[in-house]
Amino acid sequence: MYVAESKIIKVFATGLKGLKAVHGVSEKTKEIIVVIGRDRNVSNDFSQEIADFCKKNDIKYAFDALDHDLDFGLAIAAGWQKMIYNIPSDSLIVFHDSLLPKYRGFNPLVSALLNQDDYIGLTALTAAEKYDCGDIIYQVKKPISYPVLIKDAIDKISWAYYDVAKIIYELFVDKNLKGVPQDERKATYSLWRDEEDYIIDWSSTAEKIQTKINSLGFPYLGASSKINNETVRIKEGTVMDDVFIENRTPGKVIFIENSKPVVVCGRGLIRLDRIENDSGKEISITKMRTRFK
Repeated sequence: MYVAESKIIKVFATGLKGLKAVHGVSEKTKEIIVVIGRDRNVSNDFSQEIADFCKKNDIKYAFDALDHDLDFGLAIAAGWQKMIYNIPSDSLIVFHDSLLPKYRGFNPLVSALLNQDDYIGLTALTAAEKYDCGDIIYQVKKPISYPVLIKDAIDKISWAYYDVAKIIYELFVDKNLKGVPQDERKATYSLWRDEEDYIIDWSSTAEKIQTKINSLGFPYLGASSKINNETVRIKEGTVMDDVFIENRTPGKVIFIENSKPVVVCGRGLIRLDRIENDSGKEISITKMRTRFK
């Protein structure tokens, strides 16, 4: 129950980013309650780790429950992926993985990596009726270099969640949570992704395919392809020097190098260093006459 004068912080937390936000707030105050979200689209949603941390530190928590009998004065949504109701917009701070107004919407960090942006970032903003359109309270900008795995980028951003959670708490206590309106002329959007967006387009360049593999790896399910109508996940890949191919056919294996298949791309070659089935079992490809689709 929202109470304007309460000093209790309510954190809606999902994933490693949510865990780090809980860590940050809990270092500043013991007046904290946590709502733990689950995400079935990733290998590990850190829900158990958040619960274990709360237990260890005597923090009240609940799974997926949006209502608490306890009073609170400010809510923070960190990694949260559901609608939150019955909280005044200026008392709900949303953490978003982009340098807003760029990449409003879904999977902003993945979009930034696929586009090979020079920077990734975190924005703390007030909630608004239209998603990710609220006033910017605080923003952190982090340089990034490529190739980079999504796991490493999440780790980097998660530490920003930790730092910014503490800053937001301090601004709340000082009654200084003042935001700046976003520049609508610079707004861009990132759409939600589903299984079709994981599929590799072998007619693309080897560099772009490697970027897709790296950007959709753990904790996501992994970039996908098909061999003999069975879905496989490409977990790791290395760009190789191209050769002249008279009848270039993207998706075909051209070499087996160190027991790893080297696949023809629209431009360039890529060695697939780790291939798994949907059960997570590593698959070995040793036949030259293999085509990825």
